[in-house]
Amino acid sequence: MTPRPTLRDRWRATALHRSIVRTPPLDSPRGRALHAFGNVFLHLYPVRVPRALLALRSTWRLGFVSTVLFAILAITGIYLMFFYTPAVTFAYGDMQALRTQVGFGQLIRNVHRWAGHLMVIAVVLHLVRVFVDGAYKAPRQFNWVIGVLLLLVTLAWSFTGYLLPWDQLAYWAVTVGSDLLHYVPVVGGTLRDFLLGGTAIGQAALRRFYVIHVAVLTLAFLVLMAVHIWRVRKDGLAVGDPPVAHDPAAPARETALAFADAVAEVAEAAPAAASRGGARVLGHVPRDEAPLARPRDPDDEVFTWPHLIVRHQVVALATCALVLAMGVAFEAPLRELANPSVTPEPAKAPWYFVGLQELLAHFDPLVAGVLIPTALVGALVMLPYVDRNPSRRPRDRRVALTVFWLLFGALVALTVVGAFFRGPGWAFVPPWVQLYFEP
Repeated sequence: MTPRPTLRDRWRATALHRSIVRTPPLDSPRGRALHAFGNVFLHLYPVRVPRALLALRSTWRLGFVSTVLFAILAITGIYLMFFYTPAVTFAYGDMQALRTQVGFGQLIRNVHRWAGHLMVIAVVLHLVRVFVDGAYKAPRQFNWVIGVLLLLVTLAWSFTGYLLPWDQLAYWAVTVGSDLLHYVPVVGGTLRDFLLGGTAIGQAALRRFYVIHVAVLTLAFLVLMAVHIWRVRKDGLAVGDPPVAHDPAAPARETALAFADAVAEVAEAAPAAASRGGARVLGHVPRDEAPLARPRDPDDEVFTWPHLIVRHQVVALATCALVLAMGVAFEAPLRELANPSVTPEPAKAPWYFVGLQELLAHFDPLVAGVLIPTALVGALVMLPYVDRNPSRRPRDRRVALTVFWLLFGALVALTVVGAFFRGPGWAFVPPWVQLYFEP
């Protein structure tokens, strides 16, 4: 006796369901593969991934955490835009209204602020992880450059949003940060005037910071992130056994194998597409005719769905829970109305630039404010092209890792000293005596 179709079965048989869900059930390898190819979101992932990628240690999911934080910032930022006016006469009042007149207004602002701070930390740690694991080497050199650009956009994104509350903390933090442009030779003053819309921070500066924050940098970040994810997808994942140090052909072989994996995926999907009457992408390339294809070990790879997707869902929920908990526990600061005639002591840049402010206390402004930051950014951009060591193994890169950790430790130390150990007149004040730091 044929079982009676359930309501779910009848729904799946409708033309509406077939027009939305174009893949078979996920209870077979073919179904899981076609599900990844046919889903607009899962198409960002490969059909199968190395089993080593499932381990948290492989990437610490820092890139995905950064993406989740970006989504949180976008959602909360859009909500806040409904209640904010980029004008010096209304901005501070709108911040006050969020506390008392807007439903969940203060909570949303708290979540937005802490997510912005966490995103800076996550992007920095992601860049550190990529360097330590040697994942910037061929064929991923250009994607490393895109990652450096994403870090710069993230810092600028957070900095431009700092001014919008228009309170004393925001006003003077941006004043100190923008004054650093004065130390750039020749064009420094012009850049600062262009950024502020004049010689002082006022209505023009607030309007420009608002437009740059919500439109220019958001669009730039979206484009760079899309290219970054696409290059990760096409260049392959730097997990598993890295190339050996003594093999000079390792980078080229790694590029060829990444290309071979992409060809193999298209070859697997082509028969299924042909059976549905669809067009073939790049044509059908049989495995025995792909000279670069390497044999796949079934025990070394797993389907992205559900293995990796489920882990990403857990990480996304944990990230949202952390940001929400911080939003409930810690209120975003809002000080007195911005007053250009009253200078707080000490006037500090935002915490991610306070290390540069501390550096200015020890070196000539041209050296500390221009040469050192420019050299660091230039070194990061050129790193994958000047590093000729083909190995990604830490024991084969001890010199590079030692130099990196020394520079990173110095940057962290400068930030900690500037944020927690500096008081009025930039004098040394231990934080257990008096804390002059507000995030």
